[in-house]
Amino acid sequence: MSDKPNFRLRPLEEKDLETVAVFEGEIAKISFPDDPITDTRFYVKKLKQLMANKDAAAFVAESGSELVGWANVSQRQNFITKEKYADFHSIYVAPSQRGGGVVSALVNAVFDHCRKQGLDKVVFRTRADNERMKSVLARVGFLPTQIYYEKALDRKDKG
Repeated sequence: MSDKPNFRLRPLEEKDLETVAVFEGEIAKISFPDDPITDTRFYVKKLKQLMANKDAAAFVAESGSELVGWANVSQRQNFITKEKYADFHSIYVAPSQRGGGVVSALVNAVFDHCRKQGLDKVVFRTRADNERMKSVLARVGFLPTQIYYEKALDRKDKG
């Protein structure tokens, strides 16, 4: 058995947008289970904006002619301290490729991009109950630093 991965990484291209939009819909189902946006047109529009953003980078993992993963990151600036940092927005790996090194390769591509941009800190947000993603983040060196709380209020008609 070969240790050579059965995928390659490359930058996101226009031809990838529909497939990556589906990936983003799958992420939305996990991130926003009560009301996920799964409309691929919505994501294609966002992805086109991403591709035009000089402060962002997006990578896809390709196995043969099939996309099997993707990740993206953009540069942000703290509005108070003016510190620049990397905002790691998305990572997705097709179920058939999980455990095969795609996650590590995508994360390393993001981290390499951040280093080249002179960014010393990377942040990633995920749902508090997304144990699979939290495990991946811990495995690649992320530490939890904040907890975001939310409370839904009952709406009562007043009238």
